[in-house]
Amino acid sequence: MVIKLLIADDEALVCIGLQSMLKWEQFNIEIVGIAHNGAQEEEMIDTLRPDIVISDIKMPIKSGLEVAGSVRQKYGRLPLFIMLTSYEEFQYARGAIEVQASDYLVKLELTPEALAESIRRATATLEAYQSIDSYPKLVHRGNLQAQRDKFFIRLFNNLFENKNQYLLQKEDLELELSEPAYLVCTCRILGPDTVPPRGDKLVALCSSTVQMAKDTLSSISACYVTSLDLRNFALTLPVPGTDPQLWMEDIQKLLADMASVLHNYFNVTIIGAIGFAVEDPYLLRESYLAARKALPAAVRERSFVFFTEGEAPLQEQLLFDFSESRSEIRRAFEEMDTRALYTIISRMIEIFDGRADLLVPATDAACNILYMATSLLADGENIVEQIFEHEPEGYRAIYQMHTIEEITGWLIQFRDGCADILSTRRQSYKEQVVKNVQEYIKRNLGTKLSLHQVADVFNFSPNYLSHLFSKVAKVNYVEYITEIKITAAKEMMLRGEGRIYEISQKLGYESAFYFSKVFKKVTGLSPRDYIQQIEADTGNVRGT
Repeated sequence: MVIKLLIADDEALVCIGLQSMLKWEQFNIEIVGIAHNGAQEEEMIDTLRPDIVISDIKMPIKSGLEVAGSVRQKYGRLPLFIMLTSYEEFQYARGAIEVQASDYLVKLELTPEALAESIRRATATLEAYQSIDSYPKLVHRGNLQAQRDKFFIRLFNNLFENKNQYLLQKEDLELELSEPAYLVCTCRILGPDTVPPRGDKLVALCSSTVQMAKDTLSSISACYVTSLDLRNFALTLPVPGTDPQLWMEDIQKLLADMASVLHNYFNVTIIGAIGFAVEDPYLLRESYLAARKALPAAVRERSFVFFTEGEAPLQEQLLFDFSESRSEIRRAFEEMDTRALYTIISRMIEIFDGRADLLVPATDAACNILYMATSLLADGENIVEQIFEHEPEGYRAIYQMHTIEEITGWLIQFRDGCADILSTRRQSYKEQVVKNVQEYIKRNLGTKLSLHQVADVFNFSPNYLSHLFSKVAKVNYVEYITEIKITAAKEMMLRGEGRIYEISQKLGYESAFYFSKVFKKVTGLSPRDYIQQIEADTGNVRGT
């Protein structure tokens, strides 16, 4: 299939140069449009639906970065953006990274070879998405990396209700975790002194560093990089077994090479702690916990260190145990119960208030609640950002706090903000949840779609999802599944897409007999009679 390319630049000579720089047909690419300002660029993206956009960063009306950011909100990961600029300052590269640009190229250094390599990377990414001709398939997934980050945060913090829920979400996010064993390494970004300790420059530096870490490790199969907060990220790394002798030397070299690359690019120091290996990825939380216990030693030594069993008792008291309140917090977020959430967080504030000796567990507690909010609420990250919108670093300010008063102040602001926002969004939030479930059902009509399975995919309890669905959709869950499947069956019959038994298989029915029984109950006709009726109606139309 032909790949559609849009070029956007306010300099006519640049547009002409890009058109002639490569033989685009050799890349199976068709140039579908040329835009000369940001507003025109966004309009052409809406109408032409290009797969790749080569865009100048600085243009009249709207900048290329503004267009890319807006398009990301509307369409998810496509189109891919290759950003051009005459300026080599870091801030532009940072902006390109923040809107998930496929590449960033400096005009003065642009050669046919560099452009060709950038196009090859972009087309390879398109093939990986398997969505060159279909925007809608990507819209429902939004930012896949963000969803995967949430998955690993849930896994690291033991936020899955059961293993089945973990397995279903892993499958839904197309995560491959089939290596013999895995371990977690928690990494921290230190320095440089030239960047202020807070503010936009620090945010840009850290986000770019994590992105570069992903690019550096992208050649390693089944390796996942998860942003934990502003200065911390986690690596989930495949290893050949649980015996450290099998992988310790290789992991040490891998991390040293990554740290060297990041230091050369951004002048930062990367330190970290490596947990032990586990054969079952569901138990990665144990490796993550071990890595966190070893992190203080990594900070002291300013290097990478491996967890050893002897460290566990010394650090155990520093970790906050959410086992007693996790289910309460989950239920409060799940049901948008602002009163319960307010009570739970108030109780925590009372425990920590004035206790300087509890700074570490208080910080852990606040971070865990933050992770749960962004993970369990459908629009969690945006909600949290709104709560802390007047802070220079937003909710990330928590990672720069060094006193118990600052932490409890953060918790108070979070508690009060949640109470205000969730109380006003409660109904619209529930409607959005049900809409997301309905879209998931429509995308997966070929499976049985049991209530328990879908509830696990969306991180809800089956009883709550059933109650919510009936209340918002005005139809119970099973009736909705049946209605949607029979409607799909009728459309397939109208288009002549296979025999009755083939249609029943496509719709996930256990047998053609059961499908026929359900079909007749809903429509009053057997599938065969319905097909004959269609054929008769078609014949009558032709005969008139």
